[in-house]
Amino acid sequence: MKKVCVCASLFFVWLGMAFACSEGKTDAKNLEGDWNIVEVQGEKVQVESMPRMSFDMKEKKLHGNAGCNLFNTTISLNPADVSAITIAPGATTMMACPNMDLETKVLRSMEQVRSVRAGENENEMSLVDEVGNVLLLLSRER
Repeated sequence: MKKVCVCASLFFVWLGMAFACSEGKTDAKNLEGDWNIVEVQGEKVQVESMPRMSFDMKEKKLHGNAGCNLFNTTISLNPADVSAITIAPGATTMMACPNMDLETKVLRSMEQVRSVRAGENENEMSLVDEVGNVLLLLSRER
């Protein structure tokens, strides 16, 4: 009987550790809707050039504004890992803008996205690379 209790206790400890180590992974389908990109690779974005993303998870499409130019692309999900997401290279408009550095960082970051992670609350998500580095911090548009 003691052995069963010990094994059961160890199982629940292991289960708790597994959930604690998941680093806030969340279902990529939770990205549905409109988001502001508030940080790009750790740098806060100025409000006047706020890039935006709009996810249509049913159609697996993504469009938005990278800071100046509009973009349209598709996304891929992985049924084996609900947090996995990749963003395909897409089409963008080609206007010249004062802050092309921000736009370049947004578009390059999008190419490296491999997963989504929950933020500090339900209105925040992080798009991360294959090793978990935060590329884009998103805030739900209201």
